[in-house]
Amino acid sequence: MFLAKKKKPHYTNHEVIPMKVRAVIARMLAMRPEAWYIFIRSLQLSCFLHVCAAMLLIAWDGDSLRGFRFYRQAQTLSEYAQLALLAAVIVPPCVEEWTR
Repeated sequence: MFLAKKKKPHYTNHEVIPMKVRAVIARMLAMRPEAWYIFIRSLQLSCFLHVCAAMLLIAWDGDSLRGFRFYRQAQTLSEYAQLALLAAVIVPPCVEEWTR
């Protein structure tokens, strides 16, 4: 009995995913104020850039002769929004590690 091999609990995907999500949310809520500020501002900047890109696409109106410049500007803004999201994912954990 003492040397018997212990069985590991077998979890299904329906049980594992909520556990992982809770762990991620708990870790995010425990972030330092500096990291939290960077995360929130990066998300806000990304949303603002996406809204601006959408407005440019509406102004473009699909006219390839006159408004191709609007399309290219919207594409560039969308790429910058993705860069802001990347910064929102990478920079806060770095701040967490450096400020310990």
